[in-house]
Amino acid sequence: MKRVIVLGQPNVGKTLFVLNFAAYLGVELAVLNFTSCDRGSYSKTLPVSEAVRLLVSDTSHYTRDIQALTLAMSWGKGEKQFELIDTVGLTDGIDHDEEIRKAMALTLRTIRQADIIFHLLDCARIAEIGILRGIGEIDYQIAQFGQLKKGYVILANKIDLPNAEDGLVMINQEFPGCRIISISALKQKGFKEVKRFAKQLL
Repeated sequence: MKRVIVLGQPNVGKTLFVLNFAAYLGVELAVLNFTSCDRGSYSKTLPVSEAVRLLVSDTSHYTRDIQALTLAMSWGKGEKQFELIDTVGLTDGIDHDEEIRKAMALTLRTIRQADIIFHLLDCARIAEIGILRGIGEIDYQIAQFGQLKKGYVILANKIDLPNAEDGLVMINQEFPGCRIISISALKQKGFKEVKRFAKQLL
């Protein structure tokens, strides 16, 4: 089973994307498999709407565990399963919080096992504060690593917000040669194209 990992800085919309993409694929009841630095592995089964309420927050580093869902796409007369993995937000430098440092290290270990990388950027924030502050060194490192794989795509999120199109232009200029899909994790915009991209590689 192929593994699709969702990466990016804190608050770019990774968890909301994972849950709403699952809903887009027809999942109503999400079986979430968590991997924690301190608590080991455990599972929770929740309606997707409830998972969004509990797991999505504007608080930086609200996600502290690896959260994985097994999903399926139709494939000929059958279907093909894959694992969609939500991760802890990655930042430049060393965080003062030991729990966050451990969680980021867990994310970095998980990257090596991924077949496909969805790299989320916040195009609305980039439009607001500019490339230099809106895109971190960690994003360039993700892009550099991701381009070594066939299955790398930048998902320019929050395209539904004001001025986000300006941020999308900046992202295209900053990452020439990268596949970029504009999305709204909140409104499920662009999900058809994301599904098409993933399906080619599963």
